[in-house]
Amino acid sequence: MARSKLTVCILLSFMLFAVSCGGGKSQKAAESPAQTATIDLAIEGMTCTGCENTICSNLEKLPGVKSVTASHTGGNAIIEFEPGKVDTLKIKETVDGLGYRAVKASAVETGGKE
Repeated sequence: MARSKLTVCILLSFMLFAVSCGGGKSQKAAESPAQTATIDLAIEGMTCTGCENTICSNLEKLPGVKSVTASHTGGNAIIEFEPGKVDTLKIKETVDGLGYRAVKASAVETGGKE
């Protein structure tokens, strides 16, 4: 009787170990980093850091936007995004919808980043 309890305990322990280690299932391959694009968007109507914050926080809510840096003194925003998830037109529409005017988008060279 004691031997069968020991056998059951060993089997349960082995099964628990196998499940916690993935149970022999293959691991999903790591996803490659998404390709991103960066644009320099000229924006009219920004007058202060509050304007910069409004633009940054609203653009960062868009799916696919990775980062935004806005400058009221420079009259522009640098936006890094995933082209498959959001496009320049949607970014411009969002800025215009906030009461500013997105004038011109220029591609930014990434300096060798892939």
